[in-house]
Amino acid sequence: MAANRVPGLALAITRGDEVLYIKGYGTAGDDRPMTPQTQFYVASLSKSFTALAVMQLVEDGKIELDAPVRTYLPGFTTSDPRAAGRITVRHLLNQTSGLADAGFPHMTLPQPGSIEERVAGLRDAHPVSEPGTEFHYFDPNYAVLARIVEVASGEPFTEHLRTRIFSPLGMSDTTSVVTSAETSQAAPDLAQGHILAFGTRIPREEMDGYLGGSGGVISTAEGMANYLIMQNNGGRFDDTKLASPESIALMHAPPERIESPYAMGWMLMDTDAKPRVVEHSGVLSTFHADAALLPDEGYGIVLLYNYSYAFADYNSIKRGLVELLTEEQPSSGGLSVGTLGIVFAVLVFVTATLQVRGLLGLRRWASKTKNRPVWRLVPGIVWKFVPAALLVGLPSLVGLFAGRMFSYRQLFLSIPDAILWLSLSAVLGTIIGVARIVIVARRSLVRTMIGPSR
Repeated sequence: MAANRVPGLALAITRGDEVLYIKGYGTAGDDRPMTPQTQFYVASLSKSFTALAVMQLVEDGKIELDAPVRTYLPGFTTSDPRAAGRITVRHLLNQTSGLADAGFPHMTLPQPGSIEERVAGLRDAHPVSEPGTEFHYFDPNYAVLARIVEVASGEPFTEHLRTRIFSPLGMSDTTSVVTSAETSQAAPDLAQGHILAFGTRIPREEMDGYLGGSGGVISTAEGMANYLIMQNNGGRFDDTKLASPESIALMHAPPERIESPYAMGWMLMDTDAKPRVVEHSGVLSTFHADAALLPDEGYGIVLLYNYSYAFADYNSIKRGLVELLTEEQPSSGGLSVGTLGIVFAVLVFVTATLQVRGLLGLRRWASKTKNRPVWRLVPGIVWKFVPAALLVGLPSLVGLFAGRMFSYRQLFLSIPDAILWLSLSAVLGTIIGVARIVIVARRSLVRTMIGPSR
């Protein structure tokens, strides 16, 4: 926590039907101590709740996994209606629908206010592969599943989660929201979220956005402990059976015949690893969550954080706990975010110094280069626009390497120090680049005008 500047986290560890360890660390904000009863967004851990709701309805005979989505949502479509007709419930659960951020950058678009709006908006989504052939992590897949749950059960998604999952598990402080705007009423005891910049924690409210089905569950370490016990006990909690062992096992198993780590709301990153770990993480602009199941050892771990920073080493904390539980020596973490904050601060100072020096030295540059041919000046001018090009293309670059598309606002909140450094470089570099172009253009114009007179 110190190395990653974590303001607060709640931890629960379970084994079998017992809670072995549960504790809050740090602060929940507003001088509140962190406790096992503090509420957090669990973000994408919500997907496993949606998957469980679907599997319960499968067992009830109200949903068929291999039925087309249009069996339940006749109006469901994408920009390719024929491909949309081939998408099944199982494809949505396994994230193999053929839809992806590359074909529908939903996080960069105006956010819907309901599950129905999100599903209807997919009419503009362009499939990137045939259904059932490739894994693409795509949040709206789980929004469609939430809508199917509503239609098949005949009740609102949030209410269905409460009656079929939260209440039977004794998760009294757990709820679900469709948009973050609902949170103040739905979860009054929510921890204060934070972002991180230059190693400094900054309190901030969660950004507005759609969460239904894919990221809207709000829970506590105490509630999530009960959920982990159920997951590790074949769908049973105390004397209550929420799902069959077969359904739980299916939720933990990636699909066969394609290369994918994604099961149904859970991931199995390495099938040959020892210990075997079924896991999922959740990321929002001001919250982070990690959950891990060790099916062979019977352990369950959940870590809930009230901050989010893309460069934080959450994985070392989670892996360290796994290693402790399996009697291994925890490995040391990487570069601390405090050190990283200093690095970014130095980069900002150095960049500002060099760029301001470049601005003040424009006359000297003009004098120094006055006899050089234009083609020799082009690289030095173009180089000044590189930071601006990187800034403009950043969402596309992230999409290319991570397979996810984020808005500029999301990227800024996830790594504000890096974005500030890049923005400073872009603005000052562009000013210098434009000034150099003007100098060269004026020089060329003067030469053109003088040439004929000679």
